[in-house]
Amino acid sequence: MSKIYKIHKWLSIVSVIFFLMFCITGLILMFRTELNAWAQGGTNHTSSSMAMGQEETPIFDYADEGALLVKAKYPSKDILNISPAMGASHLLRYRIIESSATVAPPARMGMGGDYALYNPETKALITTHHETPAHPWVRSVLHTLHQLHTRLDLGKTGIYIVTILSLVCGLSIISGVFLYGPFRKSFAKFTVLSNYMKLSTLHREFAMVATVWGFILCITGVWIGGFFIANDSYNADVLHTAKQELSSDQSEILQPSEAISRIMKAYPDRQLISIDYPSKFNDHHYAFYLGAENDDDPAMFLGQPVYANLHADSAKDMYSTKTIPWYFTGMTTMINLHIHNHNTMALKILWAIWDIVLIVGIVTGIIMTIKRKFGRASAIESKVSAEIKHVWRTPICCGTLVLLGFIMPLWSNPVTNTIAGICLTIPLVVFFISLIRGFNH
Repeated sequence: MSKIYKIHKWLSIVSVIFFLMFCITGLILMFRTELNAWAQGGTNHTSSSMAMGQEETPIFDYADEGALLVKAKYPSKDILNISPAMGASHLLRYRIIESSATVAPPARMGMGGDYALYNPETKALITTHHETPAHPWVRSVLHTLHQLHTRLDLGKTGIYIVTILSLVCGLSIISGVFLYGPFRKSFAKFTVLSNYMKLSTLHREFAMVATVWGFILCITGVWIGGFFIANDSYNADVLHTAKQELSSDQSEILQPSEAISRIMKAYPDRQLISIDYPSKFNDHHYAFYLGAENDDDPAMFLGQPVYANLHADSAKDMYSTKTIPWYFTGMTTMINLHIHNHNTMALKILWAIWDIVLIVGIVTGIIMTIKRKFGRASAIESKVSAEIKHVWRTPICCGTLVLLGFIMPLWSNPVTNTIAGICLTIPLVVFFISLIRGFNH
């Protein structure tokens, strides 16, 4: 047992500050939609999914009319990309850049860079992103928190570090599980607890009830980090191949509807996520990002890139791509478990409470380590050893309910969201009742 304790201690020492940072930044980012709405001076009463299902794919049918308005309003700019707006897939997002620009800002598909939004319902462009927000600092803070949470604000290198740290955090949680039973039984032998032992009890119980919660977030974080690393490699490989296969020619710029028609004819079993226009920034090739035909959220994979040279004479068209690697399988589920399975305000609040429970477990562990270094007070041991039965019954039941609370919202509807809310609430009630009773006795 001493070896397991040492393993747990050192794993925790290595990862604890980062684990705490991930929890705190994640807690704030959970409400980024509401915070962004508040920053703009408005309110946001609903949390919408970022899904682009089949019923929404006709948004690209309006690509031509939106492009005409963009060119009319910004005659000195070129269109680099067309995609549904993130979080508002009923709008088209046109990434634009000055025609004289020699360097394009970092961007991918519909993310990054300057842009214009087109609303097919009103047949007009939306320019709210150019307006000065009521609280401009909010967006900057959220951006910094997102960078810290996903890559420690260290670019691509940070993704590697975060992935490794997530694994270490997960191992720290698992090692702590092995200590729960023995420590719980040994502490039952004391009739009087020192302040240190009370603190240890808090750490043990808060950390244990949040074990499944924390471990799922850690392991999905590892999977997501690994995916982005693998996806970067995959995209670089596809681009390298495309440069070789398409280097002998350049693409003409067609009407968006015509380009879309060509790619869907060539890949009829796919759905379109995003289009990159031919430009000097991509060697004058089209780049289409495609998702699975029946995928409710194809953009979750960031798309299978298909590079193309298109011409007025379709017989000259050329395409270059590579099949999505098999190891991307299951990535949608992992991302949803980590990010997109708490899209209602009720679930967000419950997630926030669980996050705070985990934070308390981490902070008490930090304080314990500090106090242990400077010594601790002794406790008075009872003459009669108290025996605890069913040490694991409550943790197993609570852990099972938490797991169900994670899984049920993957099929997001009012019924499954309600069941998930109940599953996440019951362990909290049981935990706090048992904690109060434990200290009173």
